[in-house]
Amino acid sequence: MAKMLKKLQEELICSVCLDIYRNPVCLSCGHSFCEECIQSLLRNQLRPQNFFNCPLCGAQEATPTKLQPNVQLRSVVQNFLDTSKESATTEEKPKHEMECEGDAWREGENSDVRDEEILCDFCLREPQPAVKTCMTCEASMCQAHLGKHSTKAFLASHVLVEPCDARVLAARRCAQHGKLLECYCVTDSVCVCILCCATNSHKSHEIISMEEAFGQAQNDFSGTLQQLKNHEAEVNRSLENLLSHQGKIKALESSHRNHLEKSFNAIHEQLDRRKAEILGAISAIEEEQLSHTETRIKEHKEMKDAVSSDVQELEALRNQKDPVLFVKGLSAVQARKQKQVPSNDDEELAELLSAMDGSIRETIQELFQPYAHLIVHTMPSEESLPVHEHLTFESCQASGFHVEDKVLTVVKQRDLYFPYEWNNVPFWVYSTESFCNGQHFWEVITSKSSCWKVGVSDNCLQCYLEESHSHLRVFLDKNQIKSQPLKTDIRKVRVELDCERKTVSFLYMSGKKRSGFPSRCVPIATVKIPVCYPVFAAFSISNGSLSLS
Repeated sequence: MAKMLKKLQEELICSVCLDIYRNPVCLSCGHSFCEECIQSLLRNQLRPQNFFNCPLCGAQEATPTKLQPNVQLRSVVQNFLDTSKESATTEEKPKHEMECEGDAWREGENSDVRDEEILCDFCLREPQPAVKTCMTCEASMCQAHLGKHSTKAFLASHVLVEPCDARVLAARRCAQHGKLLECYCVTDSVCVCILCCATNSHKSHEIISMEEAFGQAQNDFSGTLQQLKNHEAEVNRSLENLLSHQGKIKALESSHRNHLEKSFNAIHEQLDRRKAEILGAISAIEEEQLSHTETRIKEHKEMKDAVSSDVQELEALRNQKDPVLFVKGLSAVQARKQKQVPSNDDEELAELLSAMDGSIRETIQELFQPYAHLIVHTMPSEESLPVHEHLTFESCQASGFHVEDKVLTVVKQRDLYFPYEWNNVPFWVYSTESFCNGQHFWEVITSKSSCWKVGVSDNCLQCYLEESHSHLRVFLDKNQIKSQPLKTDIRKVRVELDCERKTVSFLYMSGKKRSGFPSRCVPIATVKIPVCYPVFAAFSISNGSLSLS
């Protein structure tokens, strides 16, 4: 009798709670469960479009609005309980409780660790840690419920993975069809389900299995990681150069500020007004340069943070064993475009140096020439000031031009409506003097011409300042370096050549004068020139005349 009761009891066990049925209800697939168990599953198990899977056979059906009681099974259960009442109250212990006691948490274990565990979805009284997650059932199971799940032959095709939470389960399913992501679309670099492969969106694309995609992703992982690390190193190098450039600007400003202070202290009563003007210009240039550099530093830091984040994400992905998550993670990182690291140049630094030096030289040479020897002795730098070269034109023969020692004149007016033709085939006149070392400057009176070029040449390459059509333009051969509209009449142009630094600076003096003061030299641009010495002063003109000062 006891043996028959035990065998009957095995047939009356709910597959969810592993206890005897309590108020059994029936699903449309024919399987029965405790009413409390099935209600709990309906609350916790989320399916797209409100569908529900049978915990036993996995059959998908619409979420029932009302559970149908299994009257016949309920009668059988009641008869069994009445027959075995005495033994059930003294000896029988629910199978679920016995298995939970065997896997109970060790006394004193930290509760925070328990919270991090993936718990069994079928345990109703005290959920136990899950050992597997069924992707078909979308449920995590403890060892006891996994054993029950594995004994069913029709569940053998279900996909079992390591325990994972609802977020990971959702990531492994197609958002459109709710099917498992079992394939990979090489054309679009995305994980897809079987239905996606059959629809128009991926029908003609190259599709491979998830296992093959996982293998390819593992092969690409090292290369992608190394590429990101190289990019990170390049960003770091560029950032270090910018920080160094920032330090140079600050040091240069400090050095020239001290230089100015020592110079102006000797003649402060006469230089107060001029000193304030120059220091203001220096501060404005410094602020502009530092602002530009700080903006670039910020951009580089953002690039560094972005690539560091990608590297960290890939490092974290290294140990990912799940093929889908590994492929999706690597594809997401590879899809992010990496900004090209901009190159650094010191053109702004050279312009800053030229502007500061030009202001100092202008004050010394034009306003207080009698005191120049006193100021030069106080300068901490051993560099000599640029020498004013009083040039003459080299003799030449050309139709429509007249050349004297210091005057170049257009006898026959050239057509100003075709500036590009003039640019392509200019007529150049060179100085009789050439330069191989040192610092030099010369001045050219341009007030009698509206279309001219002034610069330097090594017979192969020209660097020059041009005025045409009310614009000032700076060229290095045929490459335009700078262009700006001309807002005032230019009276005189000054060209400064530094053979050691290989730079040419252009400044101009406007036609307007202030009472008691000569007009200021206004810096235009400083250009680095890849020349071969000797270098000659070069001139070209399309109308009027040029005169060497």
